[in-house]
Amino acid sequence: MADTVNLSGKKLLVVEDDNMNFIYISQLLRLTGGQVDRAINGKQAVELARNNTYDVILMDIQLPDITGYDVTREIRSHNTSTPIIAQTANRNPEENDACMEAGCTDLLIKPFTLSEFSRVLSRYCC
Repeated sequence: MADTVNLSGKKLLVVEDDNMNFIYISQLLRLTGGQVDRAINGKQAVELARNNTYDVILMDIQLPDITGYDVTREIRSHNTSTPIIAQTANRNPEENDACMEAGCTDLLIKPFTLSEFSRVLSRYCC
């Protein structure tokens, strides 16, 4: 697994309401050595981001209470430095633009591979 990013000692917040998606991401993180907290909705994500320090936040865009765009904007109002990587199944170029305009640092298109996951996270964690 030469292309797997090493996230040992790194703390990540995964904002993901779908259990299967979270299980997949947590398995990828287990392979990279990263520690993970989970938020299942936008309100919880804002609270965790406000009360903890994370090396990276993985932000689902479609959440049950508020959009990932709005969560990102709220987090950015008090934290401009933590990388926020949007995760979306939408391959529309407008989605990418909307993520960046909201304050996301990068974007992962679901479903993503370990290699894609590692490539994006290595830009911000290592």
